[in-house]
Amino acid sequence: MDEKIMLDTNFLVAPFQLSMTLEDEFDRLYPFHQLYTLEDAVQEAKSIEGGKYGDLVETLIEKLDIEVLETEGEGTVDDLLLDVSSDYLVATNDKELKQRIRKEGNPVVIIRTNDHLEVVEGRTNRL
Repeated sequence: MDEKIMLDTNFLVAPFQLSMTLEDEFDRLYPFHQLYTLEDAVQEAKSIEGGKYGDLVETLIEKLDIEVLETEGEGTVDDLLLDVSSDYLVATNDKELKQRIRKEGNPVVIIRTNDHLEVVEGRTNRL
Protein backbone atom coordinates (compact mmCIF):
# COMPACT_ATOMS: atom_id res chain seq x y z
CA MET A 1 0.00 0.00 0.00
CA ASP A 2 1.26 3.47 -0.86
CA GLU A 3 1.99 5.96 1.90
CA LYS A 4 0.02 9.16 1.29
CA ILE A 5 2.30 12.13 2.01
CA MET A 6 0.95 15.70 2.10
CA LEU A 7 3.56 18.40 1.42
CA ASP A 8 3.47 21.74 3.20
CA THR A 9 4.60 24.94 1.48
CA ASN A 10 8.15 24.71 2.82
CA PHE A 11 8.60 21.26 1.26
CA LEU A 12 7.68 22.67 -2.14
CA VAL A 13 10.58 25.15 -2.02
CA ALA A 14 13.10 23.12 0.03
CA PRO A 15 14.75 21.41 -2.97
CA PHE A 16 15.75 24.86 -4.27
CA GLN A 17 17.12 26.05 -0.92
CA LEU A 18 18.89 22.95 0.43
CA SER A 19 21.32 20.29 -0.69
CA MET A 20 18.90 17.39 -0.88
CA THR A 21 16.70 15.58 -3.36
CA LEU A 22 13.17 15.08 -2.11
CA GLU A 23 12.50 12.26 -4.53
CA ASP A 24 15.44 10.18 -3.27
CA GLU A 25 14.63 10.86 0.36
CA PHE A 26 10.95 9.91 0.06
CA ASP A 27 11.96 6.77 -1.85
CA ARG A 28 14.36 5.91 1.00
CA LEU A 29 11.71 6.36 3.70
CA TYR A 30 8.72 5.00 1.78
CA PRO A 31 9.51 3.03 -1.39
CA PHE A 32 5.78 3.05 -2.19
CA HIS A 33 4.34 6.52 -1.75
CA GLN A 34 2.21 9.15 -3.41
CA LEU A 35 2.84 12.86 -2.88
CA TYR A 36 0.04 15.36 -2.44
CA THR A 37 -0.25 19.04 -1.67
CA LEU A 38 -3.01 21.62 -1.41
CA GLU A 39 -3.66 24.27 -4.05
CA ASP A 40 -3.29 26.94 -1.32
CA ALA A 41 0.17 25.55 -0.42
CA VAL A 42 1.21 25.79 -4.07
CA GLN A 43 0.05 29.40 -4.22
CA GLU A 44 1.96 30.20 -1.02
CA ALA A 45 5.12 28.57 -2.38
CA LYS A 46 4.86 30.50 -5.63
CA SER A 47 4.61 33.80 -3.75
CA ILE A 48 7.71 33.28 -1.56
CA GLU A 49 10.42 35.89 -2.13
CA GLY A 50 8.35 37.76 -4.68
CA GLY A 51 7.55 34.73 -6.80
CA LYS A 52 11.16 33.59 -7.12
CA TYR A 53 10.15 29.91 -6.97
CA GLY A 54 6.97 30.01 -9.08
CA ASP A 55 8.21 28.19 -12.18
CA LEU A 56 10.45 25.90 -10.12
CA VAL A 57 7.51 24.78 -7.97
CA GLU A 58 5.48 23.94 -11.08
CA THR A 59 8.41 21.92 -12.46
CA LEU A 60 8.80 20.06 -9.15
CA ILE A 61 5.09 19.20 -9.08
CA GLU A 62 5.31 17.77 -12.56
CA LYS A 63 8.62 15.95 -12.03
CA LEU A 64 7.56 14.27 -8.77
CA ASP A 65 3.98 13.68 -9.95
CA ILE A 66 2.59 15.55 -6.94
CA GLU A 67 -1.18 15.51 -6.93
CA VAL A 68 -2.48 19.01 -6.17
CA LEU A 69 -5.77 18.82 -4.28
CA GLU A 70 -8.34 21.55 -4.35
CA THR A 71 -8.37 23.30 -1.01
CA GLU A 72 -11.53 22.51 0.90
CA GLY A 73 -12.59 24.23 4.07
CA GLU A 74 -11.50 27.49 5.57
CA GLY A 75 -8.49 28.62 7.51
CA THR A 76 -4.79 28.83 6.97
CA VAL A 77 -2.82 26.18 5.11
CA ASP A 78 -1.52 25.03 8.50
CA ASP A 79 -5.07 24.58 9.82
CA LEU A 80 -6.05 22.63 6.71
CA LEU A 81 -2.97 20.39 6.98
CA LEU A 82 -3.76 19.71 10.64
CA ASP A 83 -7.28 18.68 9.59
CA VAL A 84 -5.93 16.07 7.13
CA SER A 85 -3.04 14.83 9.31
CA SER A 86 -4.93 11.70 10.34
CA ASP A 87 -5.39 10.70 6.67
CA TYR A 88 -2.02 11.83 5.27
CA LEU A 89 1.52 11.84 6.60
CA VAL A 90 2.26 15.58 6.62
CA ALA A 91 5.71 16.76 5.55
CA THR A 92 6.56 20.12 7.10
CA ASN A 93 9.34 22.02 8.79
CA ASP A 94 7.00 24.58 10.30
CA LYS A 95 7.71 24.39 14.04
CA GLU A 96 4.21 25.27 15.24
CA LEU A 97 2.48 22.99 12.74
CA LYS A 98 4.78 20.07 13.66
CA GLN A 99 3.87 20.53 17.32
CA ARG A 100 0.15 20.74 16.59
CA ILE A 101 0.16 17.58 14.44
CA ARG A 102 2.27 15.62 16.91
CA LYS A 103 0.01 16.72 19.76
CA GLU A 104 -2.85 15.06 17.85
CA GLY A 105 -0.78 11.84 17.96
CA ASN A 106 0.16 11.89 14.27
CA PRO A 107 3.69 11.56 12.87
CA VAL A 108 5.37 14.25 10.75
CA VAL A 109 8.11 14.10 8.10
CA ILE A 110 10.76 16.77 8.67
CA ILE A 111 13.98 17.90 7.03
CA ARG A 112 16.90 17.10 9.33
CA THR A 113 20.24 18.95 9.08
CA ASN A 114 19.34 20.28 5.62
CA ASP A 115 20.25 17.03 3.87
CA HIS A 116 17.83 14.22 4.76
CA LEU A 117 14.26 13.48 5.83
CA GLU A 118 13.19 11.95 9.10
CA VAL A 119 9.85 10.80 10.50
CA VAL A 120 9.03 12.16 13.95
CA GLU A 121 6.34 10.18 15.73
CA GLY A 122 3.29 11.81 17.24
CA ARG A 123 3.04 12.32 20.96
CA THR A 124 0.50 10.34 22.88
CA ASN A 125 -1.25 11.65 25.94
CA ARG A 126 -0.44 9.04 28.56
CA LEU A 127 -1.45 9.30 32.18
